Amino acid sequence: MAKPSELIEQYTSDAPVNIEGLIEAFGVRLERKAELSPQIAGQIERTEDGKFEISVNKEDHYYRRRFTMAHELAHYLLHRSLIGAGVDDTKAYRSLDIGKFHNRSITQEHETEANRVAAKLLMPAKLVARCYGETGGDIAQMAKVFKVSAEAMGYRVQSLGLS
Repeated sequence: MAKPSELIEQYTSDAPVNIEGLIEAFGVRLERKAELSPQIAGQIERTEDGKFEISVNKEDHYYRRRFTMAHELAHYLLHRSLIGAGVDDTKAYRSLDIGKFHNRSITQEHETEANRVAAKLLMPAKLVARCYGETGGDIAQMAKVFKVSAEAMGYRVQSLGLS
């Protein structure tokens, strides 16, 4: 298997990023349209065979499901030792006592870190900068190119100092 950085580079070279392919390249199973509680955006769990599976709420818009997939992958990449049986994340990306896996090991700092990595995975700096130039900074148009919400794209553009 390729190094994590090589896999990430391979899957983040074009927009929209193939987040589903990246997840599967890491050997993580993916349930793209899971029946989850309405308050839960997604979860990552350790399966009986010791592997991991990411599930995202089928009721959410596709762009939100993509961000949730990236967020849960970030937990896998950064916090695997803390996942235990699993982690579920609310719509605000918090692990609270309302889902199947309330994980007290995952702190708000971990959730913020997973959000940052998710943004970087879905909206790589180099691609965002190029798209910003090509679209004249049209956030709505950029969001469509990357298949993310305009709000997420706005935050990313601001974090990169483009606006």
